[in-house]
Amino acid sequence: MSPVGVRSTISATVVAMPPPRVAVRGFARWVARECPAGGRVLNIGAGHNLSGTLRPVSRVAGTIVGIDPDPAVLGNTTLHEAQALTMEAYAATDPEPFDLAFSVFVLEHVSDPRAFTRACAAVLRPGGVLMGMTVNKWHYFGLSTWAATRAHVAEPLLRRLRPVEQVEGYHFPTEYRINTTRAVTAHLGRAGFTDVEFRLWDLPSMYEPYLPGPVRGFASTYHDWVYRRDAARLMGHLTFRAHLPGGAG
Repeated sequence: MSPVGVRSTISATVVAMPPPRVAVRGFARWVARECPAGGRVLNIGAGHNLSGTLRPVSRVAGTIVGIDPDPAVLGNTTLHEAQALTMEAYAATDPEPFDLAFSVFVLEHVSDPRAFTRACAAVLRPGGVLMGMTVNKWHYFGLSTWAATRAHVAEPLLRRLRPVEQVEGYHFPTEYRINTTRAVTAHLGRAGFTDVEFRLWDLPSMYEPYLPGPVRGFASTYHDWVYRRDAARLMGHLTFRAHLPGGAG
């Protein structure tokens, strides 16, 4: 296992990227490129099923283990192994080290970023890779969600904007404690990672369904504005790749 809990100097780069045509598929292709052929991969927050948009990862990895506190993960037939555990609880079981771990729309739900990132480091081999995709807190969508969560009105607002059955099927409480480039960098550095590359992008179709009809055009206006200014840190989605020391990458 990798040593954790030691503050390290971490280098960080932040770039704006063109938005992918399909959000998760675009991220999955990046994950697949970072995964060694036949590698051992951990899907953090795997849920009930490995989405078809994550197939690039399953085509490269030799073993995919999925964890999620939701017991529904035990019915995920695309995983080689599934555990209904939080990241912290799973790391405590001392699993065989992974080459790569990734999460898709998980960080916004993390309540203890320090414990979470240390657990991620603990399950990776030396030189291992951690990748993630989440909503950026400094985007209007992320900031609105953060504020609504703190004001305890997020749930009723969401139910007014989205179908009830959809909310009940996928919605989990949000925290937004590790959803900026600065917060992610700080916690990864404390967990022992040496470098992190951020790729941020903005895709209006991801946010429009959550905006009231009269102001949905704001999503496209904002999109054009952040790209003209090359304002990566204000774009809607944050993806990253980080390395532990000890490997060639």
